[in-house]
Amino acid sequence: MHCLDCYSGGRQTPAIGICRQCGAAACAQHVQVGQQSLTCTKPINRAVTIDPPVRRLLCRTCSAAHQAHADCCPQSANTARTP
Repeated sequence: MHCLDCYSGGRQTPAIGICRQCGAAACAQHVQVGQQSLTCTKPINRAVTIDPPVRRLLCRTCSAAHQAHADCCPQSANTARTP
């Protein structure tokens, strides 16, 4: 599998991961590796953070979108709720 961003630029670079958000393949140059905390809701609607945080791979486009969201809503930037 090849990196979508490189392929769009006319190159074929092997991908090292898949974007968690959109599913695009990304090479080492175009992938953003981060962490995401998982939470679960306990009685009385109390969110509890689960440790350790999970690894999150994002392509450049989705990483930029997540950063824009984090700038707008910093309280939920790195949190994903689990059922």
